[in-house]
Amino acid sequence: MSEEEGESRSERLRRRRQASKEKASERSESSEPSEPSKPSEKEETDEPSRTSVKEEQVGTYMYLPESQKKAVDRLYIRMSADYELEFDEDLEKNRHFFPLLIQHGVEGLDGLDASDIRDRLDEL
Repeated sequence: MSEEEGESRSERLRRRRQASKEKASERSESSEPSEPSKPSEKEETDEPSRTSVKEEQVGTYMYLPESQKKAVDRLYIRMSADYELEFDEDLEKNRHFFPLLIQHGVEGLDGLDASDIRDRLDEL
């Protein structure tokens, strides 16, 4: 069995991402310095710089029935629009919405016994 066959998909992706980051870092270190670009309006504010979601969080893959995927997408669109109108900032899907969705789902399922779980599954 080869090295890659023994790895999970997420481990292979993580290893490939790391290799890509290392290559990009090597390229940027070896290239001549360029003129600094003009900061965008967002950069001119006093917001702290943010790392990418991929660096802050763990990638998780799941499979949902199409109807649930559509319901999640619609909910995100509505919540994102309301949030942006209210606070004039983005509700990022991977950084904000998915953790919020999962946390409230976890809280809703916490404490269920096996019979309750069966009832919930029958409702799907």
